[in-house]
Amino acid sequence: MSTTQSMTRLDLEHILSPTSSETFFRETWESKSLHVERDDETHYAGLLSLRDVDQMIAYSRPRFADQSAFREGAPQGSTYIRGLLADQASLSPPTNPGIAELRQVFDQGKSLVIMGMQQRWPAVAELCRNLEVVFHCPVHANMYLTPAGSQAFAAHFDPHEVFILQLQGTKHWRLYDRIELLPLASEKSGTPELPLGAARDVCLKPGDLLYIPRGHVHDAFTADTVSLHLTVGINVYRWADLLHHAVTCASRQASPLRESIPGGALPARGLAANDRRLKQQFRQLVASLSEGDCDRLFDEAAGLLADQFFGQLPMLPGTQFSSQVDLEQVQLDSVLEKHPQAICRVVEKDGGVAIEFPGNRVGGPQRIASALRFIAGTASFAVQDLPGELNDRAKVVLAKRLVREGLLTPVADSFAARPAGKQAAQESLPRATATSGSQVRHDTPGRTSERRIHAPARETYEREVVES
Repeated sequence: MSTTQSMTRLDLEHILSPTSSETFFRETWESKSLHVERDDETHYAGLLSLRDVDQMIAYSRPRFADQSAFREGAPQGSTYIRGLLADQASLSPPTNPGIAELRQVFDQGKSLVIMGMQQRWPAVAELCRNLEVVFHCPVHANMYLTPAGSQAFAAHFDPHEVFILQLQGTKHWRLYDRIELLPLASEKSGTPELPLGAARDVCLKPGDLLYIPRGHVHDAFTADTVSLHLTVGINVYRWADLLHHAVTCASRQASPLRESIPGGALPARGLAANDRRLKQQFRQLVASLSEGDCDRLFDEAAGLLADQFFGQLPMLPGTQFSSQVDLEQVQLDSVLEKHPQAICRVVEKDGGVAIEFPGNRVGGPQRIASALRFIAGTASFAVQDLPGELNDRAKVVLAKRLVREGLLTPVADSFAARPAGKQAAQESLPRATATSGSQVRHDTPGRTSERRIHAPARETYEREVVES
């Protein structure tokens, strides 16, 4: 699979330029569309091209729910075929057509839509992660390859924010007056009620960008050229999501919120007396939420929302197996840095503390909390600058651990040649592997340990305890 990268980092600043992100959030975000025209078809170089499509299909093997589209004499009503990820639900048994079969359907005038490109193509995955660093919510990307003279979807709106990156060819967009104001995620995409109102016409050329806020009705079509574009969806968290978690947190403390609705009376809408009684109780429960400790409730709800976000972040492929870093070169004067795509947070619980990042976590006693918070909030630093109660040996131990686990990487210039005998002795780190339903045994020098593992490996994580 190709991993060709452009020399330019593809992030929010790059896809918006020359508009700054500050201007975008102040004047455009969630309120109006933005069309950025560029006379530069290489602006997204290294992201995805028509030459990459064959490889992406061959190696990621998208699943298609509409089997009839690949049969001889297939009905001509559908305007597109949609390739799903393996874990995406489908209404019928999926099929895995080959490249030649997909090309035949494409030649019949149907658009090829490939979902979940952030799990299929390295450069797209990195772009989505760069955006997740900014927005702190899940980001997905779908590919649209549309034949000349075709239209995949009728006018519709999306329940998420949309960035459209035109990669090759041209595509014409109509942005209608009709707006479904800030739809919920559960509303899904849909065809709005008529009338749609007037339409603003926008033609995207290679290198152009179009931002469409959620709820804004739009459609698109091609004229005389094949079009390849990437739709990047920002799946924002809403205040409603935070309030949902807040009610969950409050319910753990307030038993009235956990009581059943009396006598199954809610469906009996014609019983006016019951309705009044229920409404009064409902008002009292709502009022009780604001009478409590709102700051504490906010913190707990925000923590649950953060758990939701971090729980779905995979670790991107990097240097876990190919890294040639000699950990013995990591010393007090070494300068370490987080990858620009790093997302991490510090969690304190049950008397311990951990720094969490996609696919991994490293934890220890409470006394390393200030060091972990420093690491989470600092792009680069010298090991000796770690704050808190750690002595020099413990700082080096912690730094090596985070390099090994993939959160930090050494800045090469800080690895000066060291005379023999000046390197610190190798530290032995007590280690515990914890899994649901397993026995936990600490490894110490000179002793082997047995572990009974009953949980899937994906649920396993290591908790590192620094005892220096």
